[in-house]
Amino acid sequence: MFSYHSLASATLAMRRTIPAPHQLWDAINPVTMVRELVTLNRREHLLLGSMLTASVIAFAFQRDYSTIGWIGLLTSFATAFNLILVDRGRLTNYGWGLISTSTWLVIAFHNRLIGDISSQLFYFIAQFVGIAVWHQSIAASQNDAVVPRRLTNTMVIWAIGFSLLLYGANVALSHALHGNQIYLDASLLVLGVIGQMLMTYGYRSQWVAWLILDVINVIIWAVQLRHGGAAALSMLVLQISTLINGLYGAYLWFRPQTA
Repeated sequence: MFSYHSLASATLAMRRTIPAPHQLWDAINPVTMVRELVTLNRREHLLLGSMLTASVIAFAFQRDYSTIGWIGLLTSFATAFNLILVDRGRLTNYGWGLISTSTWLVIAFHNRLIGDISSQLFYFIAQFVGIAVWHQSIAASQNDAVVPRRLTNTMVIWAIGFSLLLYGANVALSHALHGNQIYLDASLLVLGVIGQMLMTYGYRSQWVAWLILDVINVIIWAVQLRHGGAAALSMLVLQISTLINGLYGAYLWFRPQTA
C-alpha cells in the first residue's frame, strides 16, 4: 500500500546515490585530483610511473598518430591515475574514472566490442553513484579513504545468480549486434557490474571480479591486436598494467587493517 513514508524513504535512498554539487566537485576538482597523485608513496609512484612509461612506449611503437591513437594514449593515462587512486580508496579516482570511461567507450565502439561498450556506459553512470556513496562513507569514517568491507555468504550467492542471468542476456545482445569475441566480450559487463557495485560500497571482494576481468581483457585485446584493431597495442599494454595494479590493489584491501 502506498504511503508518504515509503515515498520519502525511496526519495532519500535515491538522493544518497546522486552526488550533490559539492560532492561532485570534491571528486573532479583538478587541483585535488593532481595533489592526491603527488602525495602517493614511493612504491605507488614507481607503479604509476611504470604504467605510464609502458603506455608511452606502446603508443610510440604502434605508430598510430591518428585521433583514435591519441585517444588510446589518453585512456591509458586516465585509467592508470584512476586505478592507483582506487588502490588507496581516494575519492578523486572517480574524476579520472569519468575521463577514462568516456575515452574507452570511443575505442570499444571502433573495435565493435559490444560487451565493452555496454560496460563502459555502465561504468560512466556508476562513477556518479560512487562519488555520492564514497563521499558519505569517508565522511562517516572521519578518514580520508574508504574502509574495506567483507561480503556475506548470502551476498555471494546473489552475486553469482545475477551474474549468470546478465551474462546470458549480454551474449544474446552481442549475437544480435554481430559483435566480436562474443563469449569473452559478454563477460566484461557482468564482471564490471559486479566489480563496480562492490567497489562503490567498499567491499574488498571487488578485486576478485577485477582480476578475472583484467585477465579476460588481456586475451581480448591480444586478439584485437592480431587482427589490427584500433589502438589495440596501447589497450593491450594498458590491460597488462591494469592486471599488475589489480594485484597490488587486492593486497592493500585484503591485508589486515591496522588500528
